Amino acid sequence: MCVNGQTRGEIFTSLAPMRGLTTRHFMDILYDYGEPNEYISEFLRVHPTATVPADIIDLIENRKSVADLSIQLLGKDLEHFSRIAKMLQNYKIKSINLNCGCPMPKIGRKGVGGTLLTELNTIDDIISIISTSTSIPISVKTRIGYKSPQEFAIILSHLAQHKLAAVYVHARTVKGMYGEPVDFECIKIAKAALNCPVIANGDIKTAQEAVNIIKKTNADGIMIGRAAISNPWIFRQINELAGKTKIFVPGGEDYFNFIEKLQSFPNKLMLSDFQKTSSIKKYVIPISDFVDPSGDFPHCVRRATTLQDLMNICKSFFVKKYGNRHA
Repeated sequence: MCVNGQTRGEIFTSLAPMRGLTTRHFMDILYDYGEPNEYISEFLRVHPTATVPADIIDLIENRKSVADLSIQLLGKDLEHFSRIAKMLQNYKIKSINLNCGCPMPKIGRKGVGGTLLTELNTIDDIISIISTSTSIPISVKTRIGYKSPQEFAIILSHLAQHKLAAVYVHARTVKGMYGEPVDFECIKIAKAALNCPVIANGDIKTAQEAVNIIKKTNADGIMIGRAAISNPWIFRQINELAGKTKIFVPGGEDYFNFIEKLQSFPNKLMLSDFQKTSSIKKYVIPISDFVDPSGDFPHCVRRATTLQDLMNICKSFFVKKYGNRHA
């Protein structure tokens, strides 16, 4: 498959949804930098008054991307899953992705996301109601258990009963949040139990790690989240490594230009300087942690109070680290 004149490698890649970060405008940047095979939208919350919101419609209809798009749903109300599924029938999307993995406590307290792993019959009912409401394929994003990986076998037994387009496995438990060690051995277990593609997810930070995990687990693809914020060229790098071509290594100019692009996001244009600075920091802090493990650069970034301060800190760091030709 060819994208923007570059041949994709053999590894299927997907961008994990991250609230407030994986917007259409971020996807438009990835279109220029090297995008994944698939995007999954930020979750659409299913509830009695829910509809397909304007930002999801904008994402479907106006993104630059040529990659597939799946819309993620989060909730447990069967009647309204049916209603939203029928509404999504009007749009061109790859699949409806059911969120059974969000570990955030404020989501869990509503009995949705990762908490659904304690109600496996409800997951069965949701998948069934969606499948009878629409012809759109269904995929599931899950963790390997609510409290323990020992729950994974029963989770897989429920998922195996359904015709699914794919299962995306974040190889941690819900209670493990993002600090628990990732157990990629569970990907092998999922591959043996399911008759659909299994996509590995969880702390995959580099192209080399992605290739190694595919070899180790025989997963059908890789889902990447936070690493795409700290290194928006990672999907390009995975394709290049898989295709055995020279891997692009971004310099200071590349990173600084990326940070400059963040300022032009339309949803940030009406913000105050403080609000815009805080919003852009959500992208810059992961970058700073990635490029400067010593901690000096992220320390300064976190303490910037104005956008000009933030940009000066970024420019100073990249000139110092990479030289004048890179910033």
